[in-house]
Amino acid sequence: MKKIIFGGTFDPVHLGHLRVAEEFAEGLALDRVLMVPSALPPHREELPSATAEDRFEMLRLALTGNPVLQATDIEMKRSGPSFTLDTLKDLEAAGGEEQYYLALGADAYREISTWHRPAEVITRAHIVVLTRPGFTVDLLEPLSEDLKGIFKMEEDEYISSSGTTLRALSVSSLDISGSRIRALVYRGNSIRYLVPDNVMDYINRKGLYTVGGNF
Repeated sequence: MKKIIFGGTFDPVHLGHLRVAEEFAEGLALDRVLMVPSALPPHREELPSATAEDRFEMLRLALTGNPVLQATDIEMKRSGPSFTLDTLKDLEAAGGEEQYYLALGADAYREISTWHRPAEVITRAHIVVLTRPGFTVDLLEPLSEDLKGIFKMEEDEYISSSGTTLRALSVSSLDISGSRIRALVYRGNSIRYLVPDNVMDYINRKGLYTVGGNF
């Protein structure tokens, strides 16, 4: 079974996240997309505005009725920073013969050399770098010289000596961001058509993003 890991703060989850997830599920013929809210993002200076529990519940609501996209709280069950390597290890321990794909935006991928033990991540999971239509990305440039040396080009993807792959995938880029949504809520403006209706209702009911917050 092929599963992709789509991580993020999802603060809150919005239609841009959902459209991207839907497109790479179709583009790679994936059985399941695991959407993983980061409990404690290791690369962010500021903590998410909403709690991990609220962010997970909004994600769960947003995915209602979609048999392919699945919310998982796997990173919330661990203490400390939410390292991708630890998530991969936990999924491997709980699963069977799954093949794991890691979906990364181009900006996140450019920082991969600063991750916790990036070589182990790259050799355990297939990496899919999500790009906007019409844009290209140098897939090897962010890697250390040692990691560049383990890949060889075959057709439209790189294959590592461990058998994992590295590829780019063009997906729709909706001009929606969590920071914009939080700012709109804070100012008392509508967020309709930026997030699913049940997520909007949850934000209003819980009073999220109405006091201060990180925009």
